[in-house]
Amino acid sequence: MGLTRLQRLLSSRRVHAGMAGAARVALPQQAMNVLRALGDREPLPVGDLARAARMDTGAVSRQIRVLEEEGLVERRSSPQHGSIVLVVATPEGRAMAHRFERVRGAQLSRALIEWTPEEREQLGKLMLRLVDDLQATPYLQTDGD
Repeated sequence: MGLTRLQRLLSSRRVHAGMAGAARVALPQQAMNVLRALGDREPLPVGDLARAARMDTGAVSRQIRVLEEEGLVERRSSPQHGSIVLVVATPEGRAMAHRFERVRGAQLSRALIEWTPEEREQLGKLMLRLVDDLQATPYLQTDGD
């Protein structure tokens, strides 16, 4: 099925390695996912960052340590709630995330170069509809196994 192939392609280590190489990024895929989710946002609590990255909080905490060691993110105490730790990208972290996104966007543009404007618009509308429908559809147990 096409959607399965797309999902595998987008989560592929080989694809990440290609994009990371072109963007001059030497980070593991999960660390880059966290940095991209943080992007230009205001400082976020770890739990909110985990939701934005669609990752487990423990996994995000481990990746924050990697990113912090590289000087790409900083932890701060929340001014309102001292027990809450906020995470923010450093200027270097934002620059790295931007480079990665530029490579990703340029590759997509090249892949769609022969598509008509109407085809690109239709794809965009259908992808948004698919995302909305997937988010609105609950998971149900299936029979068998």
